[in-house]
Amino acid sequence: MAEPAAQQRRPVRLGRVAVPAVLFAGVVLNWLAPVGRWTEFRYLLLAFVAIAWLTVVIRGRARNAFLSAASVLLCVIAIEAYYVIAYPSPIDIQTPGYRVSRPVIGWGPGHPGVFHHTKLDGKGQVVFDTDYTIGPQLTRQVISATEGPTVAFFGDSMTFGIGLSDDQTLPQQFADLTGRRFRVFNLAISGFGPQQFLRALETGLYDKLLTQTRLVVYLTAPWHAERSACLRSFMFQAPRYELVEGQPQFEGSCGDTWSNRLRALLSLTSVTSGVVEPLLGRSGPGALDLYVAILRRAGELAREKYGARTVILYLRDPPYTQQAGTSDAEIMLRLRDSGLTVIDATLDGAAFPGQVLYIPGDGHPTGVANRARAELLQNRLDELLAP
Repeated sequence: MAEPAAQQRRPVRLGRVAVPAVLFAGVVLNWLAPVGRWTEFRYLLLAFVAIAWLTVVIRGRARNAFLSAASVLLCVIAIEAYYVIAYPSPIDIQTPGYRVSRPVIGWGPGHPGVFHHTKLDGKGQVVFDTDYTIGPQLTRQVISATEGPTVAFFGDSMTFGIGLSDDQTLPQQFADLTGRRFRVFNLAISGFGPQQFLRALETGLYDKLLTQTRLVVYLTAPWHAERSACLRSFMFQAPRYELVEGQPQFEGSCGDTWSNRLRALLSLTSVTSGVVEPLLGRSGPGALDLYVAILRRAGELAREKYGARTVILYLRDPPYTQQAGTSDAEIMLRLRDSGLTVIDATLDGAAFPGQVLYIPGDGHPTGVANRARAELLQNRLDELLAP
């Protein structure tokens, strides 16, 4: 009778080794595979298999808890599959190394070179297909003067020029319009918020580049307040600031708080990231106060460290500011009262007949929009460069 019992135990022991090995292999393969619409679904499916396996292996009261968790997760998987099929999200395919973890600022390109970026819409159609040239300082290439007075552009994907070739970005358009007589830097990185602008100045990250800086330019919109307040899960690695007696004080990273860890967890599925997170991530008075304070302090540092004026290119968004309990006029007034030069960079499509201001299927500015905003700067250059 001993031999049959041993034969029964052998499959159980084998399962305790084989199932974890298969799950580990599945996680590795999914992590190595290109990110797509079904990436989150596969992770959820692997999590369900793991919990189902634990339900079989574990004895006692804990089994009921794992059984309940497996049932809930199965429902989430079904909803996720429906959401992915019914509302297919775009897919971004990028050269490895384009976005890696970086100290001080959170993330950015990992090495110099040319990075390819293809974006596909929900139907698999190409939205854009372009290259980004990253220079030795790990910033996007701008062909301009090699020395002399410097103009530094900080910002996010709008300033970086997502979806555009190097010659169509806002900093490059400004360099071209001004005859390339300035040394121009594009220090923007996709996904950045105002806090990365401030943190770079506080730590002197780009001090070697900015020794002769005359002008610092920051393109922003009121919804950047969500980023500076760490209300978006993709800001997990970003610097975090808190208002202390009206001043922004560095407190670590956005991922240091439990609420932001929860947001990161919610972003693992299409349902929560597309529906739940936007409801939790709306700006309020506190987030807007922090947003204004961060930009004010960045402007102060630019003036103290480099003797440079800070220009805010502001994009109005009335529906957003209304739900946040304020207005674009009020925000611009607060920024001006903080010592910043504010230029309304909102563009009227009617003034550009037959021209496209935003990349169809994406929403980022086109080269046309960047040139128009570069002209706004050029038209006020004498005033902006005055002592």
